[in-house]
Amino acid sequence: MKALVWTEKEKVELQNRPLPDTAGKILIQVAYAGICGSDISVYLGKHPRAKAPLIMGHEFVGVVEAIGEGVETDLKKGDKVVVDPLIYCGKCNACLNGNTHVCRALNLYGTDCDGGMAEYVAVADHTVLKLPEDMDFKTAALIEPVAVVVHGLRMIKKNFYTSACITGLGPMGLLAAIMLKNSGVNRLFTVETNKKRAEHARKLGFEVIDPKTEDVVSYIKKRTGGEGVEVFVEASGAPMSAAVMTDITSVRGEILLLSVFKEPAAVDLRAVNFKEQILVGCRVYTQLDFKDAISYTYNHADEISAIISHLHPIEDGQRVFQDMIRGSTEAMKVLFALQQ
Repeated sequence: MKALVWTEKEKVELQNRPLPDTAGKILIQVAYAGICGSDISVYLGKHPRAKAPLIMGHEFVGVVEAIGEGVETDLKKGDKVVVDPLIYCGKCNACLNGNTHVCRALNLYGTDCDGGMAEYVAVADHTVLKLPEDMDFKTAALIEPVAVVVHGLRMIKKNFYTSACITGLGPMGLLAAIMLKNSGVNRLFTVETNKKRAEHARKLGFEVIDPKTEDVVSYIKKRTGGEGVEVFVEASGAPMSAAVMTDITSVRGEILLLSVFKEPAAVDLRAVNFKEQILVGCRVYTQLDFKDAISYTYNHADEISAIISHLHPIEDGQRVFQDMIRGSTEAMKVLFALQQ
């Protein structure tokens, strides 16, 4: 089978690999595999767990090709499926408490073992979820990032809010904007410095603030009667965003850290005290979040698919990754197409 293999820092190769062992697993013929920010970290040699050689990719969909020996499942060959890529120990306190998504030894397909940037991948049967027969495969490739946002927004305690702000309009931030809009938020602000991403968001109907030309705090407070927003979603990982998020957020407002900061960032914790704000961390998703993400993606397919900006064959893998780290493509969500 063809596989895109990360072999060393800033290098991936198209290799011919044998089909993976299917004993106790389900063999998936991959249709589409998405590139995530964590894949970029692996490619750059910065991921602390990834070891070369490695087939990357934890965002992938396909069809069941074979059921391995010893697997008991209702799935059958030809079923459309998506894979929940989390691998957990089942023994630590988090797992025993039902929080397998924050397992002390959490691993992922495509990071800790071979993933979906290949024609075929063999995965544990409990990770495979069936898709509706009429679901568009390209859109289904976004279920995993949708699940991240579903989980994050579920972590917020407020069930209804009138105003929100999202910083960073990469795929995760834009997905969060779409979901918040659909939840009925009355006033939704977004913040983005990248002109192409800002333009993409404006075409989808979002109000975008450019912090290079506007004072974001003043802009939002002026339009919220000086109160700030009830919900602040941080999806940029930018220190500038961390520095102002408590100021932009209202009294008893909630701050959701959807992004993962690469370095410690300055946060006004005194404002968290004085304004009784809630600071919420989140990581990946629960199995329920993933299941709900399938339904959400299916029911909002047109909006979700608007996140996809580029489709490439895996033969172009090295060029695609290089273009992305150089910023020479104004990419939103990039997919590798493995079935024509």
